[in-house]
Amino acid sequence: MMWLSQNQTPSSKTINRFRVNPKVDALLESLFIQFHSQCLKQNLIDDKTIFIDGTKLEANANRYTFVWKKSIQNYESKMNEDSKALYYELVKEKIIPKIKEDNDHELTQEEIDLIGTHLDKEIEDLNYYIEHEKCTRLRKQIRQKRTEIKRYKKKFADYSERKYKYKKQKSYTPR
Repeated sequence: MMWLSQNQTPSSKTINRFRVNPKVDALLESLFIQFHSQCLKQNLIDDKTIFIDGTKLEANANRYTFVWKKSIQNYESKMNEDSKALYYELVKEKIIPKIKEDNDHELTQEEIDLIGTHLDKEIEDLNYYIEHEKCTRLRKQIRQKRTEIKRYKKKFADYSERKYKYKKQKSYTPR
């Protein structure tokens, strides 16, 4: 573009005036047809298939796309500790059944998803009790318990997403 404009730098007003001019649409269409014809004559493109698309692709090389291996390990180990502690708290409070015997190993993706399923079941049960309870004081208590369990459910959903993300990031091998 610099070569075409002979190193001239138009102002933003000039560009905008060009962009909003009613003759520009017809001009661009005509230029596109001429450009297409020239490409066909010089056998630069095939005339069988042409795709016109307005897709915008973002570069993958910005400074937030890479991940440090050490940070993945640190975040994952902290998440594993937190999820295991929360799991044992839920078992201790008898909110969910015990699904794991071993205390030393981290929770797997399947176990985290299973805990989420148990919490969903617990929330459904509490919804049923809220609908069928006549006493407003008891309904309020049940709703408070349901709110607490929904918080646990949200945490385990986050743990599941992060576990998947860390696994994907660790499996990436640079070229």
